[in-house]
Amino acid sequence: EDFFDVEKFPTSSFVSTAIEPATEGGTHKVTGNLTVRGKTKSVTFPATIEMADGTVTAKADFVVDRQDFDIVYKGKADNLIQDEVAMKINFVAG
Repeated sequence: EDFFDVEKFPTSSFVSTAIEPATEGGTHKVTGNLTVRGKTKSVTFPATIEMADGTVTAKADFVVDRQDFDIVYKGKADNLIQDEVAMKINFVAG
């Protein structure tokens, strides 16, 4: 419940709204709507997207602030629970 509350919110999703060539960080800049815990925010991140032999692959590593999605667990004094959550995407379509 303190984090993703999968009983109430069993899925998260990402729907792209724009994919453009990138000048740094990857081959493309991806923008879209990320939904976590029923809350949707627009996010933009660099991705490496390639197409070969009829297969599209995409890889991306980026961070989001968990508090943007109402994940507000305070944590402890040692600060082991960071606000930034690492997101990793490995996508293959053929």
